[in-house]
Amino acid sequence: MAVLPVCAQASALEVQTPVELEVREDIPDLLAGVWQGKDRLVLFGKDGNEYAAVLRVFYAWYNDRAAEPASYAEYASRDRNNAGSGRAEHIEIKYITLAENESRTAGAYELQVLYPGEKSYVYVPLAVIGKHIYLDFLVKGSAAQVDVNPVLSSISRTTDAQGRVTESLDLEGFWRDCGASSGLLVSPPYIDKERTGYYFYDNAFYHIRYWETDMPYSYAKAGFTDGDKSFVVDKYVRSAGKVYTCCTGRRTQIRNIQKSSELSGTYLFDSDGVICAFGSPYLVRMDGKENRDDLQGIIEETNARHKPPQKPPFPVTFPNVRWPKIDELELYNPDTWNRRNVDVGK
Repeated sequence: MAVLPVCAQASALEVQTPVELEVREDIPDLLAGVWQGKDRLVLFGKDGNEYAAVLRVFYAWYNDRAAEPASYAEYASRDRNNAGSGRAEHIEIKYITLAENESRTAGAYELQVLYPGEKSYVYVPLAVIGKHIYLDFLVKGSAAQVDVNPVLSSISRTTDAQGRVTESLDLEGFWRDCGASSGLLVSPPYIDKERTGYYFYDNAFYHIRYWETDMPYSYAKAGFTDGDKSFVVDKYVRSAGKVYTCCTGRRTQIRNIQKSSELSGTYLFDSDGVICAFGSPYLVRMDGKENRDDLQGIIEETNARHKPPQKPPFPVTFPNVRWPKIDELELYNPDTWNRRNVDVGK
């Protein structure tokens, strides 16, 4: 596909001053509760805005209380063993809402995390769709609009002559890649240096490569063309405390656009067509588990289990003795006593 000079729409758009996203201490409702992953349990407790992380070590046979508020040690004593540290990590978390759908069933958030001993914050973006948390996800729309009004919906409604309303999802447009963190860990996670944004149009998917830059973040636009069609996207993407760009320097022309007929891998859209998540869920909500009592109950139940002994590498063999029948022996014949002793020893 030939890439021509940037479309006229990009130069006509006014570059606005980026909005400073609000940082809140209150846990979003969609995040509240106990979440389970293959290697950890995470609590976002509404009571006191508590955060705790439990590592499921030894193939999930032991739960290590790795991170929790200082008050937890008074609530429940910590185990003293060589599977965990004597003191838990005290991690402070605040929350930034990136986007939510109108149905309030899905949302994208950035966690502002301060780890012990660190002087600067680490930002962990994640998305919630239903009862699942994802780390790799897209948010529909330009940041210039979404930052101002993060409550979104892609549902279009049409009314026919009989007054019946038909709803459909309108997924066409620019989708920002906001997931850049390797996980919600008890130490600073790895942040990806490249992201991939998308533009959906007429059953075609345009892949837009973004890479980390030290340029200041702005709502500047960039564009690309496909034949006689022109498209405008965000030149910069802000994610995980980093800035990513799709053009070098002051350029507004995107090069090397890839086009496909479908999205690769496993993906899931929320009911309002606002968030698209890729891959398997990172965490799954545990039904009926909401607070520290529920989390501690899970820990105690798991740690009370005892793994059965491992099977021996070699099967146990028992002696195979052929016992002669008593009634066939001549009990009182001395000539057969030696013969009987030999038989018993076999």
